[in-house]
Amino acid sequence: MKKDYDVNRFFDFLGYYPSNYTPTCKKLRSLSIHARGNPRQLEELLDPMPFVLNDDRFVISIADFSNHSHFSFFDAAVLIPVRYGETEGSTYYFEYEDDHQTVASGREKWGYPKKFAKISLENDERGARGEVSLHGETIFRIAVDFDEAHDDKAWRDYKTYPHLQARAVSEIYGPSFSHFDIISRDTSKDYKLISKRFGKGSVTLGSSISIDGRMLEVVDVLGGEYSVGNFASTPENGRARVIASLV
Repeated sequence: MKKDYDVNRFFDFLGYYPSNYTPTCKKLRSLSIHARGNPRQLEELLDPMPFVLNDDRFVISIADFSNHSHFSFFDAAVLIPVRYGETEGSTYYFEYEDDHQTVASGREKWGYPKKFAKISLENDERGARGEVSLHGETIFRIAVDFDEAHDDKAWRDYKTYPHLQARAVSEIYGPSFSHFDIISRDTSKDYKLISKRFGKGSVTLGSSISIDGRMLEVVDVLGGEYSVGNFASTPENGRARVIASLV
């Protein structure tokens, strides 16, 4: 080994930052569609995970982090409401980003199940719409048509935060994991809302949003919201906490 080698230099090779930096994103745009699912199917989805289903509503979202202080990227996800012990929140079950470094960073540091995809998000005075795709195949499309008669009553009590993720590091040779930590992360306390509009939502899911070959079932689309706000992941709130270690 090199003499006096500093292991933290390896971050330069990985291309992303250590967990103690404070990223920000001014005027973060995000589109979220709230839907009701089939509880039995959602439980099947969670079967490989240590979490318990906490609600039959879930969220499909796209967010524009182009103004991010360290990386420029889009994020898209399907969030499932879960509980671990007494802690209630949501887990990112399907997640996509369009930057290789952020995909690797989120997976390796905090256990977010990120994959690479092409993502777009557009908005105008009529509404907002976004699409996630790869190799010409649609992963999902979502949209909201603004309507002043709509509000968030149908999902106002939905617990998006904290994010509960399983950070699992497999053994090099063995059949199991060298680390299996339950991570809790909540950036909502540092988020400063600028504007939010509601309306009728729509969802189109591609074949990859599936469970054992069965498409994720959308029983009802409750509505959508499009928001703009200032995001931050501060040391006080944005850093992940290990709430349990299973290995």
